[in-house]
Amino acid sequence: MPNKSMTKLEPYFEKRDRLRHLLGVISFDVETTAPEKSIEKENDLLNFYSAELAEISQDKEFIRLVKAAKEEGGLNDAEALLIDDLLFDISYMEKLPIEKFMEWNLAMSKCTEVWKKAKNASDWSMVEPYFKKLVEIKREESELLRLPFHKTKYDAFLSQYEKGQTQEDVDRVFEPLKKFLIENLPEVLKRQSKLEMPPLLPHDKDSQAHLSIDLLKAIDYDLTRGVLRETEHPFSDSIARDDCRVTTHYYEDDWRSSMYSVIHEGGHAIQFQCWPDYQFENHVNGRASAALCETHSRFYENLLGRSKAFAPVLLDLCKKNLGGEFESMSVDGFYNLVNQVTRSLVRTEADEYTYCLHIILRYELERDLINGKLEVEDLPSAWNKKYKEYLGIDVPDDAHGILQDVHWYGGGFGYFPSYALGNLYGTQILAKMKKEIDVDSLLEKGDTKPIKEWLAKNDFAYDYLNPNDWIKKVVGQEMDPSYFIEYLREKFLK
Repeated sequence: MPNKSMTKLEPYFEKRDRLRHLLGVISFDVETTAPEKSIEKENDLLNFYSAELAEISQDKEFIRLVKAAKEEGGLNDAEALLIDDLLFDISYMEKLPIEKFMEWNLAMSKCTEVWKKAKNASDWSMVEPYFKKLVEIKREESELLRLPFHKTKYDAFLSQYEKGQTQEDVDRVFEPLKKFLIENLPEVLKRQSKLEMPPLLPHDKDSQAHLSIDLLKAIDYDLTRGVLRETEHPFSDSIARDDCRVTTHYYEDDWRSSMYSVIHEGGHAIQFQCWPDYQFENHVNGRASAALCETHSRFYENLLGRSKAFAPVLLDLCKKNLGGEFESMSVDGFYNLVNQVTRSLVRTEADEYTYCLHIILRYELERDLINGKLEVEDLPSAWNKKYKEYLGIDVPDDAHGILQDVHWYGGGFGYFPSYALGNLYGTQILAKMKKEIDVDSLLEKGDTKPIKEWLAKNDFAYDYLNPNDWIKKVVGQEMDPSYFIEYLREKFLK
């Protein structure tokens, strides 16, 4: 028997979907093609329709129906998860006075604003007092977000991005990974120094733009349901069922940056394009956790895009669109160039091997900061110490150190682990996939469609589930770091 309250909630859900669609279109325009003088007006539209979207969640009848739907029961698995999410949000807002909510949002906005100036000036002291206030707020907020199974303040924020997971879960998989990465980095760098490494020559934006379209076609991204645009910071967005867009940024002195941004964001969008009707009909499209989304972008970027099997295909596309040195470049040289390992200061520029060290040290710092084991004034020195200990690098200034990422200054505690967890999930999924289809043979032929179809059927179809349930559904076991460790060992140490 259908849940009567869910039926009555349907108009509210449809209105939310339409407003989100509209906000997505406007946001994408602001970030990509809107004329400079139009941006203020478009931001006004964003604020107007965002307020209208927020009003739905505050509607008394909407709240009553959500609570009634839970009491009635008879929900399918997607409906149950949706209602639980809504009840959590309702409970949170009921415990938080609107005055405090506005005060907290203002503090986060101000901290982000000052961070931009501080980063440009490479001066931590400019943002420190604002950040200290923000951390005090987040520690207080954690008490409103805590669930019965949370043992620490940080658990409350981790669950905002990875539902059902705790600090203990992350520590369990990060500790052996960190040990492996740090211990073997010197040997990896030694081996890298002996590899054939072609010169990295400049290529103009127009040539790279043509290459980008061919790259999206090569990974079977559906260009009839998406577009590629240029922006300052690459991103992708699921705007609607048949509208999943990607962006990139071109650097003429390093064609690898845009190539792998396109494949990375294309991987995100392929996941969005493959969501089944079931998820849209039950309004759980887009419910996938941050790590699940990073799983698929990094799966395409690294596990496929930087693989030995796919290297000849990508080299041919570079020959076609960029010419020059690629005409005489060997496949081994190309492969080495796109898998170059270095000690780098900046997370977004890190290679596949060292990337997780950048994430792990950020995780450890934000975990200890929220839990009160580390104070704001000690954060820069703790950051610099970990960079020296983990990556063997001296941090030269605040812009390349404590100020390089915006996440913390906008209150985004708990997100960083998602980037590394995506790598761990991805290698488990690849191992499962290789038991059922010949992945390397398909990549050598440039035929990525069967890979996408396997993911759509066995993975994307279930990504609305909580992470622990999802990974068990996809591979039949819980998250296991040994798959990623062995993948790195095989690729960089053998």
